[in-house]
Amino acid sequence: MTEKDPSPRLARLRREQITPEMQAMFDLFAGSTDLNIEDNHVLNTLAQHPQLAAQYLPFNHYLLRESSLPVRLRQIAILRLSWRINATYQWSSHLRTSLRNGLNPDDFECVKGANNSHHWTAQERTILRATDELIDHHALSDDAWAALNEFLTTREILDFLFTVGAYQLLGGVLNSVRVDREEELLQLAAQFGAPPTAIPSSP
Repeated sequence: MTEKDPSPRLARLRREQITPEMQAMFDLFAGSTDLNIEDNHVLNTLAQHPQLAAQYLPFNHYLLRESSLPVRLRQIAILRLSWRINATYQWSSHLRTSLRNGLNPDDFECVKGANNSHHWTAQERTILRATDELIDHHALSDDAWAALNEFLTTREILDFLFTVGAYQLLGGVLNSVRVDREEELLQLAAQFGAPPTAIPSSP
């Protein structure tokens, strides 16, 4: 049974509250998609600070659509860190993105476990280990750095590092604001599992 999301800390904007400038910015992010901000809880949240969104969304767009990091490796890294930091919305959203990019239920199950599983290729295990190091230590060991250099270019390594860093940041924001999941994401989480929502206790 899918865990119920906690109540959002920010009330969602109604359609009539969205300015044409906000809509134009989000339409640019979404490309040709007919985007209704009311139906996208993350963009609805960002719409409440359009100056911030104007700076962040182009970077996020780059990581998702223009990065030199191979898509499968990107998605494995994002899913791994989302699971590790209990980023429930981000995990559920990237189940959808991963399915669109060729990942499968076996990948989703194995990304939750040990980073040395034989399910993965040697390169994928390196990505998982490097992602874990960045989560745990905010830095890469010499061994991880050398292993990445065996199959990634300098540009790809930088894209990997910024991908992990950016989605660790975004996951923390979504957890803190308590963005709740749309119905499609709840259905994906019910099918493939999801981490428990991170809710720290007060000191």
